[in-house]
Amino acid sequence: MCQHPNYVQAVANCEHSEFLVPLRDGNDAEVKVLVHTPKNLKDKTDNIAMVYAHGGAVISGSADLYKPALSLLAQESGMVVFNVDYRLAPETKCPQNILDFYCSLKHIIENADVLGIDSSKVGISGESGGGYICFGTMVMLAERNESHLVKAAFPIIPMVSDYFFSDSRSMTEEERDNACGMRSAWKAIAKDLEEQWTSPLLFPDKSPDSLLEKMPPTVVFSAEFDMFITETERMVRRLRRAGTLLDYCCMPGVGHGSYFNASLQCHHRFHAYYKMAVEEYLRK
Repeated sequence: MCQHPNYVQAVANCEHSEFLVPLRDGNDAEVKVLVHTPKNLKDKTDNIAMVYAHGGAVISGSADLYKPALSLLAQESGMVVFNVDYRLAPETKCPQNILDFYCSLKHIIENADVLGIDSSKVGISGESGGGYICFGTMVMLAERNESHLVKAAFPIIPMVSDYFFSDSRSMTEEERDNACGMRSAWKAIAKDLEEQWTSPLLFPDKSPDSLLEKMPPTVVFSAEFDMFITETERMVRRLRRAGTLLDYCCMPGVGHGSYFNASLQCHHRFHAYYKMAVEEYLRK
């Protein structure tokens, strides 16, 4: 899929670099971060930036694998994208994978001048398992009274809930088809599922209202036939009530991750919607 001409050209249109985030904030490992900068922005010093967590249910995927997709995101939205290679489960358990992303975010903001970005216009994003990492970081920021560091969050088709442990007879077809796999994924992510069952760092939708109110302003992207549609919409309603929801975009007729296929119309619609949100809530 990433051999599509759109992705190949986007990689060519960006400058690429990487750095290691040193040990900090209680983390026990360095974190690799790839940087994708559109060539027309490389000499600017006040670029807007998105810190991004790749998908894969937190058990698969890598920053390198997402280089084409995030080069295209950088190109289409006119921003620098920091592609965080957070550690995966089951080798790394919650909340260490979230801490990888959190530490990367803090390092990027603290080194904004060197990285050529405006520290007041930094967003966080990620899709699917990366949406969980994004939401988990929102929890961590809210717990530490640091949400002001992020201008806006842009989680995409995120996994946020223990919903897949409920009765599958009440689920949509897409949810039922993925219930078994998602139960296994959550068990792999958790250090101790029973002990962490009520933790918002494992299941962000279990954040109390008082924590939701302290989260960064948020734009949520979902899809009509996504396997996380029910839990996403529940979370959206809670964010709206808490006053931290900026916008909600649900792409009609689209399944989980379908927009990555550059030959589909939804691919172009997604990038148009995402750019619109970036322009409205990050660039201004």
